[in-house]
Amino acid sequence: MAQTIFDSFIGQHTSPSTLMKRILQTAYTLDLPIALWRMPKEEDQHLIIDLSGTPTTIDGELEKLDAGFILAPFYAEGEEQLYLHADLHFNINQKALTEGNRSFVIGSEEHRMKEVFLQKLEENLKSEDKNEDVPYHVGSESIHSLSKEQHLALVEKGISKIKEGEFNKVVLSRSKQTALPASFNVIQMFEKLCSSYKNAFVSFTSIPEIGTWIGATPETLLSVDAQQIFRTMSLAGTQARNGLNDMSRAMWSQKEIEEQAMVSRYIINCFKKIRVREYEERGPKTVPAGNLLHLCSYFAVDTDEINFPELGSVMLKLLHPTSAICGMPLKPSREFILKEEGYDRSFYAGFLGPINMEQHTHIFVNLRCAQLLAKKAILYAGGGITADSIPEKEFQETEIKMDTMLKIIES
Repeated sequence: MAQTIFDSFIGQHTSPSTLMKRILQTAYTLDLPIALWRMPKEEDQHLIIDLSGTPTTIDGELEKLDAGFILAPFYAEGEEQLYLHADLHFNINQKALTEGNRSFVIGSEEHRMKEVFLQKLEENLKSEDKNEDVPYHVGSESIHSLSKEQHLALVEKGISKIKEGEFNKVVLSRSKQTALPASFNVIQMFEKLCSSYKNAFVSFTSIPEIGTWIGATPETLLSVDAQQIFRTMSLAGTQARNGLNDMSRAMWSQKEIEEQAMVSRYIINCFKKIRVREYEERGPKTVPAGNLLHLCSYFAVDTDEINFPELGSVMLKLLHPTSAICGMPLKPSREFILKEEGYDRSFYAGFLGPINMEQHTHIFVNLRCAQLLAKKAILYAGGGITADSIPEKEFQETEIKMDTMLKIIES
């Protein structure tokens, strides 16, 4: 049935957005979780559907999971990582559709809902109804927006604790809400993010009772490729790009250089804890992320060479939350955040990404993201606070970061 659907459909349509629209409408009608993403510097858009209707909660070994997608909050106790099984996997590629090639529909195993879904999808593809609405799941609303004065006071308190020796760095965030325009369409927003942020991981997840998140993050938490090469990065330090194209001309303050160096030391200390000494380090170098610039260092380990196939799972537990989104040392900075920020970050500064898809795992820190509600979006941003931080500049950094999503929503 699936092949017939796409043969007939591609004969009439060549737009990936139209194809994606019908798939998402079908999944929403059947109350099924979905994850949609585009990898950095790639064109293909991947969409998976969990036909069980409910994501699995996990807390463990990535290497033993089937193909799927993981979504985890900033702070989790026990099994609070959500795992969507890739019962259906759509690889939506503009070039393939234009040339009349078939989109791929992959199911790892037979499932009673597969035929139900494909039949409903076929009906939607053949329907004369030109409904342009793309619904999504709305979760519980928990909005806590600090005023500018409150955020400045929070940063001042963080600086005081650093000077008192409680921790060396703490990452303090804030959220704010914005109304969605009447013409808002999640597919259009996703495509705008893909177009504007070529180097970012662009994602859209919509899960019944959990809600919907969309974003374009520049930060890899970890990856393991088909050759069993483990990779991670230390990304920190932020400044406005201001049209700069030659990255070698970027100027960085001592505060920003030290902030990024802390994240690199954090990763190296994680390697030391598990006695991994054979790693490659490159950087730091300036990298663009839309309208921003960051400092970044790259780390790689050949897991076959050191006979450590489960390194991805072990490092995930050690790395999250990294000092780039929490602080250093981990425990006191996290306790300060949970006590003083005054709101639940939820999936902001958590992690997400495809697991064991075509022998690759890619997990990213959930930054530059928004939670979508019925008529508004909640935007999130944070900044690394050190002894040299200036509260006003830290507030402006969060504003710049939020602009990433705000401009896309309003455009």
